[in-house]
Amino acid sequence: MDVLSEELSQARARGAVFSILDRRAPWGLGFSGGRALTAHVLLRGTGLIEIPGIPALDLAAGDVVLVTAGTPYALVSAPGASVEPIGEARMRGSDESAVPDARILCGAYRMEGGLSEAFLATLPRVVVLRSGELEPAHRALVEVMAAEADSGEDGRQSILDRILDLILVYSLRTWWSRPDSHGPGWYRGLADPLLAPALRAIHRDPGAAHSVDALAGIVGLSRAAFAARFRTVVGEPPGRYLTVLRMRRAADALTRGEASLATIAAEVGYANEYAFSTAFRRIYGTSPGRWRHLRGIEPD
Repeated sequence: MDVLSEELSQARARGAVFSILDRRAPWGLGFSGGRALTAHVLLRGTGLIEIPGIPALDLAAGDVVLVTAGTPYALVSAPGASVEPIGEARMRGSDESAVPDARILCGAYRMEGGLSEAFLATLPRVVVLRSGELEPAHRALVEVMAAEADSGEDGRQSILDRILDLILVYSLRTWWSRPDSHGPGWYRGLADPLLAPALRAIHRDPGAAHSVDALAGIVGLSRAAFAARFRTVVGEPPGRYLTVLRMRRAADALTRGEASLATIAAEVGYANEYAFSTAFRRIYGTSPGRWRHLRGIEPD
């Protein structure tokens, strides 16, 4: 059970390369900060990322940056450089130069599923991963991306989109492995050899009857020992974790608008709509039908 891939799939993270720009210094690119998650890779040269309220961060070739939604921010060649809005920069295209001072790739991810809010909550406003701390395969992907950006061959867009998706997965693994990061509870739990089998069972089929006794039996611990260890490592009791996961799966299904409430209730482990609605309201503060209606989504 590959929980990271499952989480990303449920959140519907898809790479969407929207600019690869060559620039001569001085240069600056401005971003609204409105996208849920944006990735920047400095393919060539050096620069800075400037975000209000955060000290400017130096960037070098091969560094990978993830930025979550918030205030407008900028990538610049040096402090005080004039900033061009990214929309205008895209329309203008790259600066003409045999050897540009910088090549900047910017890609946005669509995070539209029911799990996206919890997924993004594990990330700070900005994550900078230095080239030297990347896994060898991660660095190789950045190099392939740089080469593909130069190619001009057919299929370039599809290749870059897929590489950007892979870079997101590698970036998250690297970030969550840092001692100063706050990774999701399931990621910490999967690193615990005693809890991992129980967590994989929960994610494999959240709708199953996962009692605390049954989960404890999977890992060979007493009920009390399992519950205490789960709360300490994952950050919440196993029953609460299962309920929240079920409701996020339900919200994702509601977002797609393809199934009735009764069908969704059964899929996430509830015998009737009333019990499902009660649990959903406890997590989201409103009924599932109202939640879907407020988003303008109706079942087929």
